[in-house]
Amino acid sequence: MTLPRAIAAFVLLSALNLALMVPGGIVETRSFPDYSVTVLAAFNVFLTVLGLGSLILGYRILRSGQAGAMPLFAGIGYVAVYGLDLAEIFPVSAAPMSLALFTMEWIGTVLGAALIALSVTHLSRGGSSAADRPALSAPTIGALVVLTLGIVVFATWSAM
Repeated sequence: MTLPRAIAAFVLLSALNLALMVPGGIVETRSFPDYSVTVLAAFNVFLTVLGLGSLILGYRILRSGQAGAMPLFAGIGYVAVYGLDLAEIFPVSAAPMSLALFTMEWIGTVLGAALIALSVTHLSRGGSSAADRPALSAPTIGALVVLTLGIVVFATWSAM
């Protein structure tokens, strides 16, 4: 397996792991009534962009064989999100974290750390740039915006 393919695999596994933890879903059952709708929505926008962006990124890496620096930033995002929650810094809930959520967040942290390590290795070896990739089409962008809004509304509503 080439390094870009390994990076793509970790990006896609990270996105899948995150998707399973959507508030109101099977694993994330905590509520956060002490946060404003604005804070919850902003956090859910970040998580949704990270997750959907990772799906797109993983697909594009597999298709082009080029990884660039974006997987590094995604890995940092995953580690930061899970690290803050595991350290009980943000978001803070009165309800305790379930064992399933705790386990999945640790798995996500390990996946994110591995993604960072693979990305740094790839970039230090003169890893390929993502600059020459074609942009997404307007209908695809429109569909992603609608999907993002739906996910953010659902997740924010469920977290309140």
